Formats: sequence, C-alpha cells, structure tokens
Amino acid sequence: MCLPLIPLLGLAVSAAGTVAGIAQGQQQMQMQQDQYNQQMNLQYQQAQQQAYRERQQSVAQHTADVKAQQAGQLSYYQQLQNNNEAANKTYVQEQVKLQEAKAQAAFKAQENYIKSIGSKGKVLASGATGQSVGLLAMDADRQRGFADAQQNASLRSAEASARVGMDIGYTQAKSANNQAYSRLTAPVQAPLMAPDPVGIGDNLNLGIPSYNWG
Repeated sequence: MCLPLIPLLGLAVSAAGTVAGIAQGQQQMQMQQDQYNQQMNLQYQQAQQQAYRERQQSVAQHTADVKAQQAGQLSYYQQLQNNNEAANKTYVQEQVKLQEAKAQAAFKAQENYIKSIGSKGKVLASGATGQSVGLLAMDADRQRGFADAQQNASLRSAEASARVGMDIGYTQAKSANNQAYSRLTAPVQAPLMAPDPVGIGDNLNLGIPSYNWG
C-alpha cells in the first residue's frame, strides 16, 4: 500500500526548516558572542591604555618632584657654603683688627719706654742731686706705668670686641644654616602606579613608562 506523496513532502520541508532555524539561531548566538568578546576586548585595551596614561602622569610628577628636591639640596649646600664663608670673613676681619691693636700696643709700649728713658736722661743731664733725682726718676717710671696700663686696657678691650664679633658671626651663620635646613623638603617617595586592569582580551603589555631625568 503506497502512502500519499503530499504528506511526506510536508514532513521533509518541516524537518529542513527546523534544521535551518537551529543553524540560524546558532549563528546569531555566535555573532552575539563575537560582538561581546570584541566589546570586552575593546574595554580591556582602553582600560590598559588609561592605566598607562595615569602611570605616565605619576612618573612625570615623580620626576619633577625629584628634580625639585635635588635643586633644593643644591641650594641648601650652596647656602651653607655662603654662610660659612661669611662667618670666616668675619673671623678674619676680627683677627686683623686684633692684630692691628696688638701691633699698636707694642709700638706704644716701645714709645712709652723710650719716653721714660728720655725723661730719666733729662733728669740726669740737669745736674740735679740728692733725693729729688730719685723722685724725678721714679716719676718717669710711674708715668710709663700709667701709659702702659692704659694701652693694656685698650688691648683687652680690642680682644673682647674681637670675641664678640666672632660670636656674632658664628651665631648669624648658625641661624642662617638652620633657616636653610628648614626649607628642605622631605625625601621624595616612590610613585604609586595605577594597578593593572582586569579584563578579557588582548594584553597590550604596556608596562611602566621609563623615567626621563633629562
């Protein structure tokens, strides 16, 4: 007994349509998956590029901070040198003035001695005799003693003035050094880099930007 031809053809067409529908659905799903993967890959690459730009900014800021700190240190050491040179000049000036005072005192003492000898010579040349000769000679020695004492007092005053001048120079240099030190900045810390982004897709391997100290 033969089956009708039309129903068999209908079943064949229906089966073919079902297979085609499944294939089309799978194709659509694959297309959607591919689009999703592309989108995730794009987002991952953009995240990597953003992290790299942030790292570039961190490196640039760190480089600028280090250079500023180095410049500050150079300025500090230069200031210390200037302050020490100023203090040394003060010491030299005070020493020169003190040496001049000592030389003047020595010349004055020699002058007082010569004057005393001259006074005694005049007494002896006058032909005076007796006790008056001794008194006049003693008076010459006494006058020399007064002059020497006055000159010694002047020398001690010069020495005290030199010590005060040196102390002032030292104090000023110390104060200037402390002020220069207070202007130093804290040591620059290593930069905190943006973390590696997490994602799906190609790793661009951008890494950390190189430091440029030029």
